[in-house]
Amino acid sequence: MFEEERFTTAMLGRANCSLKPDKKLLNSKFEQYKYTSGREHEITYKKLKHKPHRTKPPDSDFSYQMSRTSCLFNHLIVPPKGGKYYYITHNEEEHSYILVDALTDTELAQFSNQEKLIFNVSAVWIGSETLALCIGTYLYLLSLTPTSTKQTSEQKLDFHCLLLGSFERDETAHLVLCYRTDNVFVHQIVKQNDSGKFEVTASIRQSGIARFVTVRGDTLTMISEGKLLVPEPEPEEPEKPGEVAEPVPRERDEEKNYTWTQTMEDVDVSIELPSGILKSDLTIEIGHDSLEVRTKGGQELFKSKLFSKVEPKESTWHMSTDKKRVEVVLTKYQEAHNWANLVDTPHYDPAGNLLGEISDLSEEELRGMMRRMESLNEYTSDKVDKSPLYTPHPELEECDELDGQQVLLSSFSLDPVKQHSLVELSPGTLLFSDTDRGFVVSHSVDACYYEVERDVCPPWQHTSTFHAFNMVQATKTQKKYIVTDPGRKYAAIVDITRHVYIYSSTGEESTHGKLLVMTLDNSDDSEILGVFPRTESIVLLTEKYLITIKFSL
Repeated sequence: MFEEERFTTAMLGRANCSLKPDKKLLNSKFEQYKYTSGREHEITYKKLKHKPHRTKPPDSDFSYQMSRTSCLFNHLIVPPKGGKYYYITHNEEEHSYILVDALTDTELAQFSNQEKLIFNVSAVWIGSETLALCIGTYLYLLSLTPTSTKQTSEQKLDFHCLLLGSFERDETAHLVLCYRTDNVFVHQIVKQNDSGKFEVTASIRQSGIARFVTVRGDTLTMISEGKLLVPEPEPEEPEKPGEVAEPVPRERDEEKNYTWTQTMEDVDVSIELPSGILKSDLTIEIGHDSLEVRTKGGQELFKSKLFSKVEPKESTWHMSTDKKRVEVVLTKYQEAHNWANLVDTPHYDPAGNLLGEISDLSEEELRGMMRRMESLNEYTSDKVDKSPLYTPHPELEECDELDGQQVLLSSFSLDPVKQHSLVELSPGTLLFSDTDRGFVVSHSVDACYYEVERDVCPPWQHTSTFHAFNMVQATKTQKKYIVTDPGRKYAAIVDITRHVYIYSSTGEESTHGKLLVMTLDNSDDSEILGVFPRTESIVLLTEKYLITIKFSL
């Protein structure tokens, strides 16, 4: 199934917008988090009958670091209405996978492993009672009701796939799958037909995997690494004698007269030229961190400080064969350094934060921001047990981002799939995603929550803020999961050292927030494999226990 020729591939459109936050939701008066005593929480342990299957994808498909950072493998399966908790276990003797109710230890469904290999396992919900499971190259549908469990579909795939999301459109179930081939990540949108099988309706090919996928109305929103890949245009049919071909309007960004691409070693800049310009008419100056292109008559074609340093002596330029563009090849000073943009801007922080439109802030707001940063900088992570305040050193860790890859926030219209909104995020900007509801990005020291809505353009809107949380999460060098509750009253960090940090900073005018730190029982040294946040509790899945933490904020 899913033959390549059946794909309708997503095409690029005119797609530039921003993630400018709502100033009303920012609080320059917020200063710090105050540590709260552990007496305000309760931890219960429920021992598991089986050991949850831990997905360990091979490097040739999906790296573990990529999966961890993307939280693709949250092994705790929770239905949309909550109340139930499931996980998958692997029976090595019988070469099968089993869906288990974590609360009752009931084995609900069994799937034979015909190839007798250890596969990726991923799951998404379709509606409230249908679970889609992808195990290696097989796609299963299960009907899970309070009284029964029934397998309704089984389908063989051509690739080892991951399930990234689901949605219902025109009362028909759709899934978003991803597989990797020839260093390209293919994201397929598949639709259930009348026979219950899934068939491809569209394909989005990218150089990186999607970390967030959701659909609202007729708009697909996706956050992914790398760039969108489009096929070469099909050759046009030769004109017949006597026919005059109509001109095809060219889509371009009206504010820019250049395009750019990059490799591991170089940055290639293509700049449009006025008609009649010869090579001898051009003056091109390449500095260590700047590029200027002008005519000898003084007409400026390009002048800007570059995003990063280059090697001027090793950089070159030439005119295109049609004399309409000048092609500049800039040799990177630091090889393999990914540029988030061609030009440097006053709103970009090399540490990975988008500072936003700070020029629009009042003098009082700027002073408040500086006071905040000075207050937060006084504390480091080694003072958590010595101080009532826990706020970290403001340095973003490098290990949590995937080789400094650029991250793209895109939206696509459906039927046909065409990109209509795009934001380029620098490495470190995306902090975490909230299932299929929204995502959180850094803004100065804060973390801004953007909810994906329907019938608006762009489809993401800034609806709440976790004050100073960007600084807080940056110090957690061993964090594994970051989540928020349904009402976004708190953000939680779960690390691999079995600590859970709850941060609450509600109140637009409040100057302080609450921090609750919880440490799990050291006798259970197994890895945390999944997490599910609730309004006043958080549920964790380890290799041995289902753990519920109840707390009061």
